[in-house]
Formats: sequence, C-alpha cells, structure tokens
Amino acid sequence: MTVGTGAPRPRGTVRFGTFDAERLWRPASLTRLPSLAGAEAHAVVAGLDETLAAACRPDDLLVTRGTLAPAQIDALGAAGLTFRSVAVGSPATGDTVSTVEEAIAEDPALGRALATAADIRPYAVLPATTELLRHHPDQTAALPHPTVVQQVNGKAWSSERAAALELPGAGTVVRSAEELAAAVGRCDGTVLVKDPYGVAGRGTAEVAGPGALRRLVRRLRAQEDEGLRTELVVQRRYERALDFSAHLEIRRDGTWSLRGLQGMTNGGYRHAVSHPVPPDLPAALDRRGYPAVLEQVAHALAAAGYFGPAGIDSMLLADGGWVPVLEINARMSMGLLTLELDERVRAHGLRAYLWQQDMFVEHGIDVTALLSALRAAGLLYGGGARPGVLPLSGGSLRAPRGRLVCAAFCAPDDFPALRARTEHCAATVGISTTRVGVPAG
Repeated sequence: MTVGTGAPRPRGTVRFGTFDAERLWRPASLTRLPSLAGAEAHAVVAGLDETLAAACRPDDLLVTRGTLAPAQIDALGAAGLTFRSVAVGSPATGDTVSTVEEAIAEDPALGRALATAADIRPYAVLPATTELLRHHPDQTAALPHPTVVQQVNGKAWSSERAAALELPGAGTVVRSAEELAAAVGRCDGTVLVKDPYGVAGRGTAEVAGPGALRRLVRRLRAQEDEGLRTELVVQRRYERALDFSAHLEIRRDGTWSLRGLQGMTNGGYRHAVSHPVPPDLPAALDRRGYPAVLEQVAHALAAAGYFGPAGIDSMLLADGGWVPVLEINARMSMGLLTLELDERVRAHGLRAYLWQQDMFVEHGIDVTALLSALRAAGLLYGGGARPGVLPLSGGSLRAPRGRLVCAAFCAPDDFPALRARTEHCAATVGISTTRVGVPAG
C-alpha cells in the first residue's frame, strides 16, 4: 500500500533509487573474490534512498522504500529541501531484496505519475527500471538501455578505456586465474585485485605476497572448474595524496557538461566523506590536462550509448603522480548529491560536506530522537547562513546497526569540529560509533 505525505501529482521530476545497483549489475556467472561474500545489510542500504532528497525541488516526487518521518520532512523543509514524498513499502518489513522499481510497478497511482512526469531520475538504471518504464511508452527514451549502463559501470570497461587513452595508473583486466597470476607477478609491492562490480570495499582483495596470490589463484581456479568465468582488474596499491571526483552530465545528443569537482575521504576502500576540493586544485588539474581527459571519457560514454550523470573517480599520488581515471560511476552518487547541496548554500557563504558513519543504534531510537537532540543543541541546520548539520537518511539509521548519513554546512575549517559535536550529540540519545551505554549529560 502506498503511504506518504501527499498523493502523487503528475508534474516535476520523479526520483527513486535502488542503492545496491552493483549487486544487481553483477553477472551471476563471474567468479568471486573472498571479500565479496560479506555484503552489507540490505535493509540499511534500502534506506539510503532517502538521501535523494538532496537533489529534490518543490515540484519533485521522491519515492522511497520507507516512510519519511514527519520530523525529518520538517527538518528538510526548514533547510530549504521541499518536495512531495511517497513510500512504497518499509525496509522494516524485511522486503528488501526486490528493487524499488518493482514496488513502484505495483502501484497504479505512481504509474500515472511516471507517465506524465517532466523527468525521471533513478539513482541508477537497472533492468527493473527499464521494465518499469516499458508500461509508459512516452518515457521509454528517458533513460539509457540497462545493458549499456551495466557495461560502462564495470571496472573492466573503465580500465580498458583508461588503457586505450594511455592514461597513467590504468588497471589491467584479467579473465582467468592464470592471467591474474601473471599480472600480479609484473607488479611491485602490494597489489589490489578488484571485482568489476565491487563497491564500498566489497570485492577488493589485497595481495601482499606470493602466499596470498597462490591462495587467490587456487580459489579462482576452483570456481572456474565449476563453470564460472573470471573478470577482474589488477592495480597497484597507490599511496594517495588526494581522492577526488569529477561529476559530468552526459546528454542524449552526446554533448556534456561538468557539474563540478568533489574531494573524497575514504575509509579503507569505502566512501566516508565528500567535501569541497582545495581551491588550487582546478588550476593544477588544468595544467595536467584533466579537462581533455574528461572530454575523452564523456565521448566514450556517449559512444557506448550512455547518457545521464557520471562520476569519474581520480587520485593525486604522494609521489607527485596521478591516476586521472580510477573508475567510472555512471549513476547518481554521494559526491553528486553533495554538489547539489553545495550549490544551495554557497550563496550564504557556506560549503556542503556529506559523511557516512556506521553506528550502533539502541532499540527504540530513530531519526526523530536524533533530530530533536540536534535541535536542542543548536546543531540542526535551518537554512540561511548559520552553520549546522542535516541528517539525510532516517531509514538507514536502524537498530542495532545502522548508518548515519549527514550533511554539514559550514566553513571548511569548521567541519571536523562540527562533525565531532554532531556525533557526540548522537551518542547522548543512543546512536554511537561504539557499543556503549548512553553517556551522561
């Protein structure tokens, strides 16, 4: 049954998303790395669709798996994020394996909203997305073909494009256990072996010596003997000085534009913080020829048949080198959502940050309690020029283990202290990075 804050009306952009898209793009016929087996809880990931509120405008309709808490809608509205919202089922029910697209397809009212929407913006294009729009002929050209999207999101595709362009740091694509052994043997030091559809640290194996390589090769050979095929990317582990991403919009006619650059801080191999890049970075990248690289990548994506948002992950290295194309995410991303927020607050003299943190959550505690505590502490952002923070995803903040996804609006030097104050405030109501009791005071 559809629930929400208002009946869907046919106007604006319809936004929705299944955030574990890589799991659904990944062919079942591929061999698996050891680290890929430990998937995140689907219920937490399903709740991340609420973060798409960061991109919403007043006429937009945000479709989420769970119902947005009234307190969260009020907080978003006070911060300037107003939109219509409808839920198509709650992650709390355990129905988290199917996609949000499948849930939308079962709702006639949402079908009518899709049919007459000015635009449709999923987090990522999946086969289920195309199947959903198949019932709405006027919208079938709104999105690229899911096979194209699957292809260009694979690390093999981006690595082969980088190699064809002779860009530094391009990974080597291997398609058998023997090719893997040979490719790793040609590298010095620790090597990263990446699943083509691994994400958030799942599907990346570090190979630091001959013993680790032998064990990995044995594992892959055993799977190949069972009929699976190997497709992996081999890359040196680089000493990073700065991770950043360029966010492009590829249009249907093949033209493109640069939305902006975002800095990234990773925890291990997983996104932890999106933040503004250093002021001198754009000029430094111009001198390295980064605009020409983006032009070539945009043309390659368009030539493959892709259009829509695309993020190109890049690195500056500690030794002065760089990796201009580490991988390509042809979908929405946390970095792009941070750019959307940054564009809203820059006129007030603020910059936007977005961080993710896994949290222990006491039973009975939810985003409403967190928002109340932040408001009482004077930390909740309410629009305008006063700094503050804004939780973006109540659905992912679940007991006993959830994830805090929070935006901060402040001057660059103030972010670390503002984040620390926010996490201390969260701990006072039972949302903490450690499994401890609620602190006094």
